[in-house]
Amino acid sequence: MKIKYILLSAAALCILIFFASGCNPSSTPIVETQTPTTEAGAAGLPQMGSYRPESACDNPYYPRRAGTKTQTGTDGSVITATTSISGDAINVTATVTTTSPDGVDVKKYKCSSDGIIWTEWNLFNADKQVMSTLSYSGVFFPSAEQFNIGAKWEYSIVTHKDLDSGWVESETKRNCTVAGTSSVQYQGQFVDALRVDCVNAVKDLKSSDEAALENYYDLYSFFYVYGVGVVGYRASE
Repeated sequence: MKIKYILLSAAALCILIFFASGCNPSSTPIVETQTPTTEAGAAGLPQMGSYRPESACDNPYYPRRAGTKTQTGTDGSVITATTSISGDAINVTATVTTTSPDGVDVKKYKCSSDGIIWTEWNLFNADKQVMSTLSYSGVFFPSAEQFNIGAKWEYSIVTHKDLDSGWVESETKRNCTVAGTSSVQYQGQFVDALRVDCVNAVKDLKSSDEAALENYYDLYSFFYVYGVGVVGYRASE
């Protein structure tokens, strides 16, 4: 199994949803250690416990605030923005929209003290909707209080997608574990991060062409820094 290491730039507070693609990677590898570093303050990071969330969707390990926008892709043509947030510190709904030359990706979430739940995933190509959500279950990302070493969670979403040659219904399932601490490079220094190991499995359930049904999975390790979010990931190929 081939493993690649990708370090996200400081500006890439981008929201990594299911697929780790879309963020602008550097070739600098992530270096893991067994003991936490004490250099986090030197990199200008918030001190533990100092982050002040603006809503239930604004997790110190998964920041999401109204108006947040990132540009990725080699030419900056992929733009991800938090286009709406409504609610308070207890219950919130949020919409995150990604526009690219391939179309528009719209994701909707509900957030509470239990964490972040991904409720809708829709894709549009020009004026046509090509993918919609049929069902979902589980928690997509836990609350800050639950985001500790050893924490585990599972999420799945079932979608219907129209293809040029027909249609397919698929389930995308994610199983994650906060596996431990690592030292990662951020803004030229090594800082503490929590490493989250995830298995993303995609299973085709129904299709207009039953012979074309497929199953596959990917393995990821994401690295989260308090007050910043995900700063890098390790992915299998």
